[in-house]
Amino acid sequence: MSMEKGCDVYSELLSKLGLEFSFDGSFELHERSVWGSDNRFSEHFLQIVWNERHLVDDPCCLDGSSLRIVHQGTWNLSSGPDFRDAALVIGGRLVRGDVEIHQRTMDWQRHGHGDDPAYSGVVLHVVWEHDGIADRSPESVLELRSNLHPAWRLLLREVEDACYPYSKRVPPGRCSLRWALTDDAKVKEILAVAGMTRFSSKASRIARLAVEHGLDETLYRLFFECLGYKSNREQFLALSYEHGLDELREIGDELGVMSVLYGSSGLLLDPSRHEVLPQWRERSSEMWHRWWVSGGGRLGITWNLSGCRPLNSPHRRLAAGVSWLIRVGFRPSAWLRRVVGNCVDGRGVFKALLSELDLDLPPWRECQSFQKALKTPAALLGKKRIVDILANVLLPALYDKTLPGYDPKLAHLVSDAYLRLPPSQENRLLTEAIHRFLTPPSRAVDVIDKTCHQQGLIDIYRNFCQLLHNDCSRCPFGNGE
Repeated sequence: MSMEKGCDVYSELLSKLGLEFSFDGSFELHERSVWGSDNRFSEHFLQIVWNERHLVDDPCCLDGSSLRIVHQGTWNLSSGPDFRDAALVIGGRLVRGDVEIHQRTMDWQRHGHGDDPAYSGVVLHVVWEHDGIADRSPESVLELRSNLHPAWRLLLREVEDACYPYSKRVPPGRCSLRWALTDDAKVKEILAVAGMTRFSSKASRIARLAVEHGLDETLYRLFFECLGYKSNREQFLALSYEHGLDELREIGDELGVMSVLYGSSGLLLDPSRHEVLPQWRERSSEMWHRWWVSGGGRLGITWNLSGCRPLNSPHRRLAAGVSWLIRVGFRPSAWLRRVVGNCVDGRGVFKALLSELDLDLPPWRECQSFQKALKTPAALLGKKRIVDILANVLLPALYDKTLPGYDPKLAHLVSDAYLRLPPSQENRLLTEAIHRFLTPPSRAVDVIDKTCHQQGLIDIYRNFCQLLHNDCSRCPFGNGE
């Protein structure tokens, strides 16, 4: 097929995607979706170019240093650098770190990355065109337009999200063939063993923290950290550090604890200046008064509210924390031993703790915040969030032999309960691991039906893929050792 005829066929394909293609002998392409408003390629398109490694055989950075890509990094779909944990050989030296993609070099400064600690690990700045080195920018800069492989334009249809799925952003590792040839039962067995390893490491961490802070204080802090999930973990942890368990135990009553925690967290509103829901008018006034006369100040906590589901608002999560503290009598370790000790097997442990964590703090089941009501009343903690708390905090807190008051009977019960836990909430790390190991990724439905399977896959991903910066050539899984 001639080049012209081939381009005619490709033009027809692109037209179905709403793209415009013209051939004049030099592959000049006019395509709407990859261009920004100022006739520059969109950053998303440049990310695809980097992820697909559409570079010449011997690319060079702006300072003349040679570049070899061992691993381009894992595409980051959350905040921070565009690609994490890349492994690059720059000027003959192996460098590991993050990669940031921009249209122009000065975008580093325009976007404020130089003052953002989240970008301190960036080792390569990849740009479409160079327009000057910004202050505090990475030492190594790669200009794409002068280092592109001539055939890169033939893959432009992949810029459409529909044609560039998550499986291409996180491609399978070399070991995926081995996983594919292993039957489901064996994969589950491997993941369960890895999951117990991760469970044991969590228990050891809790034991170390308990030596320093006491088991009750440790459980309180880790429980609150889990309430924050991924968006507000640090915020909830800061609140628990500021108001220790002894202080809250001395206050004692529910309204007093609410007043202190909501007041210092900045979530409590002054009802004389802000309109609140009818069901909160009386209680919020009393809470404001008690917090005000206590002389406490606000901690300056900045809560992440963008993208936060109404059911997961920090107001409701803090209500769950207060309700839990009241239920356990501010002595979580004794409460946990009592609940588990009354059970005969892991199934009973799960059911008992699931019931105990069906928390309530009126009128929070009906409210998102002091000013917004929910369309439908809902529990303060969903089942998957409870499973996450059990797997990461409560069950490991009775498993390690060095824990205060260790009881082998209770340790057996909680390990049995852990192996029975249904799947918890999925996260970015688990999704990456699934796409890295399982081909096709939909196989996860068959081999990951317990929390221990999820935790096991994450443990393997952390200890091999992430530790080796996704360099399959150094990994025993991928080399058949």
